[in-house]
Amino acid sequence: MRLFLTGGTGFVGSHVLAAALAAGHQVRALRRSPASAPVIPLPCQPEWCEGDLHSLTAPQLQGVEVVLHLASAGVSPKQVPWAELMQANVAGSLRLLELAADAGVRRCVVTGTSHEYGNAARRYDAIPPDAPLEPLSAYGASKAAAFQLLRTFAIERGLELFYGRIFTAYGEGQFAGNFWPSLRRAALAGDDFPMTSGRQVSDFIPVAAVATHLLEACTRPDLIAGVPLVTNIGSGAATSLLAFAEAEWGRLGATGRLLPASLPDRPDQIERYVPDLRGLRIPASPLP
Repeated sequence: MRLFLTGGTGFVGSHVLAAALAAGHQVRALRRSPASAPVIPLPCQPEWCEGDLHSLTAPQLQGVEVVLHLASAGVSPKQVPWAELMQANVAGSLRLLELAADAGVRRCVVTGTSHEYGNAARRYDAIPPDAPLEPLSAYGASKAAAFQLLRTFAIERGLELFYGRIFTAYGEGQFAGNFWPSLRRAALAGDDFPMTSGRQVSDFIPVAAVATHLLEACTRPDLIAGVPLVTNIGSGAATSLLAFAEAEWGRLGATGRLLPASLPDRPDQIERYVPDLRGLRIPASPLP
């Protein structure tokens, strides 16, 4: 396949890029500058385009079969101003799909985030993809706003849109301040690891599995023009943070001690944040 990829130097995007190249796909990837590098090694190099979503032009998408849009600003715990979130996550995403449609690209695979659900998660044992979007962070709000624009644009222009909201991905190349890299660093150093009670339950998915899911979306035969498919991307296993930490602590051969409840829980934390993995089709017109 001939793919156009954004976010190929980020955490999830680097893994998707590596998997796509290893599978023999022709990949054109957007990066800010030649100094921008994926966070994991690649089997070979894609055709790089320098710039950002606002400097991209339709000719750069000519001949592309699928656009994979993974670029995002403000991924937790990184903080960026609201204006940057709106420019990158909302305006930039919409512009990309407009250019794709103008260039004749029919299929777009876009990543969202579980943070779009926010407070609505409190009302579900497993959050369905049509749950209300009630984000509690600026990042989640910007992604939710982008989703509403992209789904409507895809319906109007007859694009095949796959929109996958990623839950708790972890693995090599993840931002050092996230939970799993911090846990791994302590385990490999032989240090103790202080943490919260770990009672909150989520869905932890290896980033390689996320990459596989997204690449499969590029070729799945059931996507319909003008009828977006929205899914949650997770492992299907509901696991407490403590159980996840204990399993990884053992797998990594840690010699230090896990210290649950040595750090305070957030007073407003959502205790269960687990996805329903069934997909939802959004019809082009309201159901009767």
